[in-house]
Amino acid sequence: MKVVAIGDSITYGFPYTPDSAWGNLVNKELGIPIINKGVNGDTSAGMLARFSNDVVRCSPSHVIIMGGTNDACAGVAAEEVYDNISRMVDLAVQNGIIPIIGIPIPCNYSKDERILGLYRADMREYGMANNICMIDFYSAFMEAGGRQTKLELYADVLHPNEEGYRVMAKVALNLLKDKISAG
Repeated sequence: MKVVAIGDSITYGFPYTPDSAWGNLVNKELGIPIINKGVNGDTSAGMLARFSNDVVRCSPSHVIIMGGTNDACAGVAAEEVYDNISRMVDLAVQNGIIPIIGIPIPCNYSKDERILGLYRADMREYGMANNICMIDFYSAFMEAGGRQTKLELYADVLHPNEEGYRVMAKVALNLLKDKISAG
């Protein structure tokens, strides 16, 4: 198993280094390569533009695709983000790579969170309709009942702190352990 994680600053590990990122923490725990292709400030369009170079070229068995936060901050239409995510999934499948969609964590700007919520709904619907595995990072950052964000997991209004990255790693770890045991 070899995994590429493509995304934005939340994949990269901002405001820290990639050593603190959830993918690196999973790598240390499972001992499987997780190549961090998170780029600070990137959008789903940017991820799509670099997908062939950053993912396909690495020949992974799996790719974790997680984006949308910067799109929401820029007010990008949900249809455009849906198209970008679905095109990355298609590229993965065409190249024999198993896609996994990462459901983005909450954003603590209410206007941007409303937009990001639309993206999440689209990602979940797309994943379920197409039998694509998903990692639900969002739910791990919500209090029981799903009405309040766990603010103690944030370094700022968008990015996890070190504890937040550990929570993300635990969620990814649980899913990837299942993938390993399933063969």
